[in-house]
Amino acid sequence: MRRTWMSAAATLLVCGTAAAQAALQVEDVSGPVFRRKIVVTSPGVFKAEVWQSSGGGIMKFWDLAQDPEEKVNLAGWDRGLFEVGWHGAGFKGPDREDCCAKHIRNKTRFVKDEKTGEMVRDQCYDGCGDWPSAGHKTLKAMGELEVIEQTPARVRVRVKAPFVWWSSYVHKLEAAASYTFYPTGTIVIQVRITNADERPFHWSGEFGPHLFLPSSKEDQPVPDFILGTPKYADYTKDTKDLWPRPAAEELAMAWHPDRKTSLFITIPPEAHKTFGRHMRHTFKGTWDRYGYGSGGVVMPPGYDDTWACMIQLCSAGGKSAPPVNTPTAALPFALEYREPAKITGATLVTDDPGDFNKDGYNESEGCHVFRGPGPLAFTYEKGKGAGFCPAFKVVGWAGEAPKTVKIDGKAVEAASGVVDGKLILQVLGTVAAEKAGIEIAR
Repeated sequence: MRRTWMSAAATLLVCGTAAAQAALQVEDVSGPVFRRKIVVTSPGVFKAEVWQSSGGGIMKFWDLAQDPEEKVNLAGWDRGLFEVGWHGAGFKGPDREDCCAKHIRNKTRFVKDEKTGEMVRDQCYDGCGDWPSAGHKTLKAMGELEVIEQTPARVRVRVKAPFVWWSSYVHKLEAAASYTFYPTGTIVIQVRITNADERPFHWSGEFGPHLFLPSSKEDQPVPDFILGTPKYADYTKDTKDLWPRPAAEELAMAWHPDRKTSLFITIPPEAHKTFGRHMRHTFKGTWDRYGYGSGGVVMPPGYDDTWACMIQLCSAGGKSAPPVNTPTAALPFALEYREPAKITGATLVTDDPGDFNKDGYNESEGCHVFRGPGPLAFTYEKGKGAGFCPAFKVVGWAGEAPKTVKIDGKAVEAASGVVDGKLILQVLGTVAAEKAGIEIAR
């Protein structure tokens, strides 16, 4: 069964340039679990497919401005566009049969010593924690998938599935994530990880949020990206065996000076306490994974932690996604998420679930949060951010969703909708002034 929702049309305005009429579309392709997927499309901007068979991975992603015929899938084949994990760390485990996933799977804790020939206790290893992955289908660990919000301003998709080890073992470590898609190629992701096992899980330095992209080969027409991090240089080293690993920066970006499509990933500054390292692991001709790593996190039984990150599609020459193709040029767009604009003159909600530092900006949804029936008038001071298509959520909104807002008295198009008494609105234009007055009428 196939279901499709389409919002009312809205004119996209980015950097002051009007784009063609566009409507955010959501398609639920139902059927057997291994075939079910949610397809989110912003015409002329991007198209994304979230697959239940991979445990909730964004397995297809196209830049429609540069690739309207959908010839080049920018998502890696085995994990999709976004992944968490990969390798665990070796450790000395307890002297028992269920000491670690490796020995449970291998059904032995002993190996032959190469020098003495004696059987000795082998090092423990929790294996690889893959989420999402193509291996979820093999193990029938495909989890849950549902649309939890749909308006012209954004679409939210919730997924839930366990971590698996290379199509051979299902962990009791589970990821529950929500993707928030905005019309302008912004994807904000909240990830909650819990451990229901009786054993801790030991991660290597690869634990963290990563972009997973295809690496070109002769029969696969995908971009050869340059990875601009740390300090936004042309950073081409595989950091898998590099120690110490470079410190994490404000963003990690895949770009190429001769191509028009770029992608970057960033995290809130508070998340650097866990994800303090740059991570890259490439397998030429197959995939290239990069983003943030950690110092080796141990997740004991009962572990429960939630964090967030943001992915941005950049399309140079496009009219809707940010038209940048270097890490330095992309920095203000990352800082808009990392160091949100200062809001004065409106009642901010500082306890909204997903707002980690209680400042009125929800890092898990990528929006400022207000309370009140409307209308609203406030000052938006963008700081170091780009002022690019800011998004707002207004709790307790009364009335219909406005189709325009005023920025310093000038009408600007907006994508908006009301869900459960909350106004969801994205300004479809860039706030050019350092400090601007914004009005949202009922």
